[in-house]
Amino acid sequence: MFEGTSDEKELAQIINNNYETLLTSLEPSNVLLGKLRSVAFVKDHIHSVKQQVTPDDKNDALLTALLEVPDDLQQSVMDGLIEALRSCDQDHVANVFRKESDRVPMSEEHREMLIKKTDEMCKFLDPENGLLKKLLSLRVITLVDHTRIRSRVGFEDKAEELLHTILRKSDDAFQSLANTLNESGQAHVAFILTGAGDRRPLCEEYRGKLREKRADVVRSIYPRDLMSTLISKGVFTSYDQQRVEGRQTNNEKVETMLDLISRKSQAAFDGFIDTLQRCYHEHVVQELMGPEVAARIKVEVNTSEGAVDVQRLEAEIRESMQRSFANNEAGARQVKEFLTSDGISVSDISDGSIIVKFRCRDHAALASMQQLLGSEKLDQLFTEAFQPKFAGKGVECLRVSIPAEEFQPHPELKLMTLKHHEALQSSVERLADKITVSDELLNKLALCKGRRQAVKEAATSEEQVKTLLDIVSRQPDCAFHHFLNALDDTDQKEAAACLRNTAEGAAATQSENTLTKESGKN
Repeated sequence: MFEGTSDEKELAQIINNNYETLLTSLEPSNVLLGKLRSVAFVKDHIHSVKQQVTPDDKNDALLTALLEVPDDLQQSVMDGLIEALRSCDQDHVANVFRKESDRVPMSEEHREMLIKKTDEMCKFLDPENGLLKKLLSLRVITLVDHTRIRSRVGFEDKAEELLHTILRKSDDAFQSLANTLNESGQAHVAFILTGAGDRRPLCEEYRGKLREKRADVVRSIYPRDLMSTLISKGVFTSYDQQRVEGRQTNNEKVETMLDLISRKSQAAFDGFIDTLQRCYHEHVVQELMGPEVAARIKVEVNTSEGAVDVQRLEAEIRESMQRSFANNEAGARQVKEFLTSDGISVSDISDGSIIVKFRCRDHAALASMQQLLGSEKLDQLFTEAFQPKFAGKGVECLRVSIPAEEFQPHPELKLMTLKHHEALQSSVERLADKITVSDELLNKLALCKGRRQAVKEAATSEEQVKTLLDIVSRQPDCAFHHFLNALDDTDQKEAAACLRNTAEGAAATQSENTLTKESGKN
């Protein structure tokens, strides 16, 4: 990698032989330049070095100055330079001048890998998720590096600064970075860097959904419901929890959640969706992922050669299907390739005969699903993929059956409309003394234990009303009407009327705005 590490070679010759390596490996920190002020001749050039903007420019100015050191001072200047480098944890650079350890500058191979992957890594790398602390404790980066990286604003700027810092470190810093990524729950970023491991970053399709649906999702998630499950599933770390819970409002907390999820692995995103599904956020899942329909796969068998235990046979076929999709075997690949072009995927295969759930990207994909069912192409697809293995046991074909109601819109999964959401959010002050949050009211709303507890724990009656309205505003749209009915049933008709009037006023305003926009276009 570099030439000339013996004391017999003069300073200028070593620099000339290793100029490019030194240019890209030296870290011209203020600490290093400060220490070089005590080195004869060099101290007179420090001011001009510090005037340069980029690290490479500073290094070029410093190396140019070192090349001008008089012959009679070269040995003493080199000794001073080496001492300064070692005191600043730049032994890999000091070893270019005088080898005292195995630490060497970053290899060209590793430099190229880092540079090539920087853009993609910056989309996913999370420096604050314990990564910087671990790298600091391992002395891969210095305290000065740590402070400088953390001073950057935003995930991507911090990530870029970290990667640029690693580029100037010793070659073993490359592997240390990969190891630390794996240890800090960022194996998907290590995969981007090295290609090793089984964790993949979140695919661009779902990152796009998080961006596209962000506003609707932010106003529809109640974050308190999710955190403990996200942690227990390994989706979030304690660092993530601190960052989310450190925000003031629920909207801010959800914004932070989505920022974190978008930088995680595909497996973490799947865990996030599963958490939403389990924790009373099915309406958000449908908004993000599209509608899901459940089908039953019926097995038709030839009984001419004797009785067949159909129930046992179905169990065998189901287990075979589950293995095939889990391991991406030929049968599963055949089904996936056929359905993907229509925006359809197999989301689950579960017990209950053979139950297959299909996730449709949007309502157009749902319509395609219905057409495939009507044309019997789904029967043909599943028969070709999974029947041959069981033909010897009498299986003739597989029939896909989906009830008609599966294709109907699920009103209980429709997001709260903007007019209803804003009516609830904007009515807190007006309703603070008009709503009594009684057990009777809460019972009629059928809140889950966690949400009911959040309301009951609020310090004042006004805070209870505020918490309750916020919870209702994040539920499906049918919850708005249930809430009005509950108010009426508990003799709080004034509050119900206030909300109805507010919602009608919001609807009228939205209609006027729409007409104004349309007339402006015309």
